[in-house]
Amino acid sequence: MIASKLELSPCAVSVLGQLFVEGPTSDDNITSKAGRCDLVSAGLAFHEAGLSSLTPDGERLAREWDLCSLYARRDRRWYLKVRTDARPQGAAVSHSESGAAVR
Repeated sequence: MIASKLELSPCAVSVLGQLFVEGPTSDDNITSKAGRCDLVSAGLAFHEAGLSSLTPDGERLAREWDLCSLYARRDRRWYLKVRTDARPQGAAVSHSESGAAVR
């Protein structure tokens, strides 16, 4: 059974974003082991040989996350990855989406 966005703890959401952006991540670098365990229990990630990674369902959930809520997060990497992946090839990136400092 796949967890919905509303069923995930804040720690699990943080790890979901980390694994989506960074890919397979070692135990030493995971932001929350409890969050990782929540994702594994929900079928959204797996943990093997000291590495954690998203399952296809976890990847899909990360890609379908609401862009407005992603933009509001401090870590914009998840937002930018979803925007980049969703943009038709050759489409321009606005200055605010480029990751450049905005004052």
